[in-house]
Amino acid sequence: MNFLHKSLLLQWMLAQCRRDSGRDWQALHRREHDWYHAAPRPRSRWRLLAQWLEAHGPPGRPPLEHLPLLLALAGFALGASLMAGLLEIQPLQRINIWWWLLFAVALPLLAWLIGLWLGLRGPEQRLGWSLLIARLPDAWRAALNRPLLALTFQTLLQHFSLWFSLGLLACFGAYLLLTDLAFGWASTLDIGATGVHRLVQALAWPWHALWPAAVPDLSLVEHSRFRHERPLGDLPGLSGQWWRFLLMCLLVYVLLPRILAYLWLRLRLACAQARLFRQDPCLAGWWQRLHLPLAERRSEPVRQASPESETTTGETEHALPPIDHLLCWNQWQPRWLEAARARLPRPLAKQDCTPAEQWPAQRGAAVLLLCQAWEPPTGELADFCERMQEAQVRVYLWPMPLPGMPAQRAAALHRSWELFMPQLPAGCHLLELSADED
Repeated sequence: MNFLHKSLLLQWMLAQCRRDSGRDWQALHRREHDWYHAAPRPRSRWRLLAQWLEAHGPPGRPPLEHLPLLLALAGFALGASLMAGLLEIQPLQRINIWWWLLFAVALPLLAWLIGLWLGLRGPEQRLGWSLLIARLPDAWRAALNRPLLALTFQTLLQHFSLWFSLGLLACFGAYLLLTDLAFGWASTLDIGATGVHRLVQALAWPWHALWPAAVPDLSLVEHSRFRHERPLGDLPGLSGQWWRFLLMCLLVYVLLPRILAYLWLRLRLACAQARLFRQDPCLAGWWQRLHLPLAERRSEPVRQASPESETTTGETEHALPPIDHLLCWNQWQPRWLEAARARLPRPLAKQDCTPAEQWPAQRGAAVLLLCQAWEPPTGELADFCERMQEAQVRVYLWPMPLPGMPAQRAAALHRSWELFMPQLPAGCHLLELSADED
């Protein structure tokens, strides 16, 4: 499975999650969990994602998934054609190294630098970006993860560029083995051999210590100059010695930069794909629904006493009892945490939210556990509460809805959490902090 196919699968999954956002989460949990235990188990999570999308997603396969192969073939053929044209343009004379360096080294290197510059600009300004977006289905565009798609597009460009340079190198190597190439240089201007020798020495500086034979000496430069009255030069036998220098120019200035850029982008893309797969709420919820069973027993929920039922003197404090620590369940984005802190009582507003799995249980403490209301309760959460019960820790669960979620939807999610509470120990309580609390 190539890198483009993985990115398209993630985009396809985000679009499918957007379509499923209005469905009941319990029905979704049963669907995913039942399918996972009935379907064959692939070794790769990407194969699992592809199988699930083929079973529950829209018909058809992700578009453009074979584009990397087509770009590789096109780039290799274009590079080989360019090199063959440079070597065959003057079959009865020496090959002018000025034209060869211009078209085989300078222009590809310039194109690579322009590609890096375009990569630093916004995705909408990159060449071909609109064409790639236009080929995607309409249902995907509202749920696109544009940073991931932009990074994928950059990798595609470097993929094509790498195979173009491989085509140049392969064709040059084939001509070296199968033909007798003769190189030289010529200019109408009065350019001396000494100046040309300084130029080739500067170009050969990166490898002059590794391969001294690939650095042309002054004698080779002097005897390689040809004119119309002497098209083969003074010593035709020396003309073939330029191949080492030209081969190293291809390797150092054309192939090596593309290999480094391609590997760097592939690493960035793989990290971005893994991070999205692991941290996106939609994908993380889908993964949990596949692997964890759904608690479905019904009973009366455990609720916190309302402030009106407490007899206090002076002003009524917050409905939340005294809390020692603030914990977070699952991955939380910074904007969600800011929204949660804005709705917490003032004594807790300055506390940091510690991941629940990293908090060492302190006997007798009371903790407020922030949960994502849109994610279903899982057996892993029940196990955590059991461990807190053994440590005599009181746990107050607050399933926080997404910022801006309609009140009716938030209330429905809260009721679904009430059904989960009978599965938890007696030391766990469900809170309902209204949006009006400070």
